[in-house]
Amino acid sequence: MMYLAAKSEADHYAREMKREQEEILAVPETEAAEVAEILAQYGIEPHEYSPVVNSLRKNPQAWLDFMMRFELGLEKPDPKRALQSAFTIALAYVLGGLVPLFPYMFIPKALDAVVASVVVTLFALFIFGYGKGHFTGSKPFKSAFETAFIGAVASAAAFCLAKVVQH
Repeated sequence: MMYLAAKSEADHYAREMKREQEEILAVPETEAAEVAEILAQYGIEPHEYSPVVNSLRKNPQAWLDFMMRFELGLEKPDPKRALQSAFTIALAYVLGGLVPLFPYMFIPKALDAVVASVVVTLFALFIFGYGKGHFTGSKPFKSAFETAFIGAVASAAAFCLAKVVQH
């Protein structure tokens, strides 16, 4: 999913860049006026932004980069991002999927393994939530309880849905 999102972002950027290149060539006066308008929004006076507009007109690549960033608000996507995202998500699914299965590898009785799986999974969610809260600057314990609670509700919903479908 992340691979597709990153790929879509790169495709969108390429389409917008092509369109912006065509506009710079076809209607340079209009595009120059847009640069001036953008700079004016930052409180830059006409006598101050005129040299900037003229300099950008002399450097089409810089002009294009300026328009992509400041007119459209688009940053050039990292071409490696799609593959990195796919790998990261795949690794997270494998590792995250092993957490609830781990007790079944060591506990022979299924009912005991289910209970252990719930405990281990809630503990892992709590630890993950704490880390998330710590690194994002929110309250770590609050984040830990929220993450564990949401995980528990999602698991319970999946369990109930499986029971309904089973019958």
